Amino acid sequence: MKMHKKLPLALAVSSLVALAGCGGGGSSGSDSGSASTTVTGTATAPAGAVAKLEPVNPLQIAERFLISPAHAKIDGLQPVSGAKVELIRVDDDGKQIGEVLAETATSISGNYKIDLPEGVSLAGNLIVRITGQNNSEMRAQVVEKAVNISPVSEFVLRSFIKSGADLDTLKPGAVVSLSGAVEEFDMTAGANLDEMFKTLEQVAGEYVETKIADINAGTGDATSISGDYRSAAMGFGLHDSDGSGHGTFALDTYASPFNFVGHADGTVDVTISGEETGYGSISGTNLANAYVGYSSDVDDEVEELEATFNSKNVLMIAGEFEEELEGSDDYGFRYPAANYPLQKLKDQNLFFVQAQDGAIRYATLDTDGDNIYDAIDPSNKLGDEVFRSIEVFAKTPTSATAADLQGQYGRVFLSAKLASGGTIDIENENNILDFDGVDEVNYGEVAGDVLSVTDGWRDNADSNSETLDYTVESNGNLNVDGSTGFINDEANFIVFGESDGLDGTGAEAGTTMMVKLPTTAPSVSGKTYRLMFVGVGFPGNNLAMTNTTFGSTITMNSETEATVTTRTAEFSMAGLGGDIQIEKSDEATAEDATVDISANGAAAIIVGDDSAETTYFVGYFNESGSLGIFRTIYTNDLNPEELGMAILIELP
Repeated sequence: MKMHKKLPLALAVSSLVALAGCGGGGSSGSDSGSASTTVTGTATAPAGAVAKLEPVNPLQIAERFLISPAHAKIDGLQPVSGAKVELIRVDDDGKQIGEVLAETATSISGNYKIDLPEGVSLAGNLIVRITGQNNSEMRAQVVEKAVNISPVSEFVLRSFIKSGADLDTLKPGAVVSLSGAVEEFDMTAGANLDEMFKTLEQVAGEYVETKIADINAGTGDATSISGDYRSAAMGFGLHDSDGSGHGTFALDTYASPFNFVGHADGTVDVTISGEETGYGSISGTNLANAYVGYSSDVDDEVEELEATFNSKNVLMIAGEFEEELEGSDDYGFRYPAANYPLQKLKDQNLFFVQAQDGAIRYATLDTDGDNIYDAIDPSNKLGDEVFRSIEVFAKTPTSATAADLQGQYGRVFLSAKLASGGTIDIENENNILDFDGVDEVNYGEVAGDVLSVTDGWRDNADSNSETLDYTVESNGNLNVDGSTGFINDEANFIVFGESDGLDGTGAEAGTTMMVKLPTTAPSVSGKTYRLMFVGVGFPGNNLAMTNTTFGSTITMNSETEATVTTRTAEFSMAGLGGDIQIEKSDEATAEDATVDISANGAAAIIVGDDSAETTYFVGYFNESGSLGIFRTIYTNDLNPEELGMAILIELP
């Protein structure tokens, strides 16, 4: 879990993840409504208009003007004046139930107040609504006595409805905290509501999706996950500099020791004891003349975090909005609120997360004239960063030996290489290793691909096999022919994460994952897997990075057929000099896939048609079929355009 990661000179997609300042608010509780219960708030919208506003009594307007308006954190939102506000109940599909319970109007400053009828209680299905032309509307859930109506409140409600949540039983604090967090994201409203909702989806959609999934799941007993863990991750990053024609493509590996202390109520105390990183980048105005940087670091800082473990085997670690300034730099960073949903394997203490990080770089100010930059200047944005990675958390063994590694393990590998002259190569491969349980491992023939920004695709298969030496330490450290990784407490999962380079010359980074293979093909029919995926490609010599969102799944309809349901986000730059562009799925798409699983767990999943857009998953399932690791190849008209890595984790 990489809480903060900077690319040199720049930072993260403003239209994706920008923050304005601290916000949120507490709930006033879920007390029962009565004639004396009054709900107040402010209605805001792009340009101050929903579409069609109802005329109101001037006396009503004057009365409501006495209520102080709230200050919108989204640039471009203005008070909605003179609009009719209706109080209604809705079902879990968002459709009105019964008659309008009460109505009022907003003042010239957008304020309103409305009395709840006797017997009407605050709840997630109690709604205040403003309706405009063509049935356009903005709604807000009345879970407390202070309720603002805005594009954010409507977006949050739509997200709850889309998730299938039971609106009536939602905890007020969950709704309030989620809305408050979204309001902290720094966005520009756009010309109308449709543009605003599109921006909200791009900027905060993944944050809202993961948070609501956690809310809907309910708490789990976290006592069983307690213990020491080790993490390893690899990721990719893009940065731009807001029209200045300078950018960066980056690669990164990082690893940390963790400790989880889980409690019966689902709360988890998380301790991170330092971090080792390797970081490479290629930066400039164009690839041919770009500078290649490399650095590594060991950080011994201990950090303590709070997390929750839910009934869907997800350990949720939340990152809050933060600003970072160095004092000597004339730029600083804002990091958005973020969720890190670690999906636990169904049958062992092994977690995976597809982390989605970003930040924005702003100019800084010296507010007191002491030659130290001490404040962000939010009016002077300099650049964006977006960063995507896959990370594994494996429980640490205490008495591991070489004898624990015996039999066949399926290996999947993903790497990137940067070099002066504009070289960016992405490589992935798979093969089978056979450990003898003593000190030797047979490294079998390799299937692989390389995708280069300059030379395109090439096959990188290696039919040779060789025997290598290996050693295992009691804490799980594994050394294979000079490369160091680690094994988990059950010795059925192996991970390597390594980087190397010379600043000014070149850099490379890679990650290897291995699962112990079965002796008979695992049964997968009827299982649903969470799909975590990161890929990199160079369409039209652009630099592009793709990931799936948290809700993406693969459902095995039989042993040979599956349905792949995904939402994806693609971030691209027209070479190093371009600004980051975002293309994100509005809705999840479902596609049929064929599945082929061999007796030893080797597997291929094919999504699409060979003659058109096709994604190939090539890899291995573990002994129980609860975990699959794959390298991926995306082709268009049989031409490979993207390579990546995918993890399948069986859901409970």
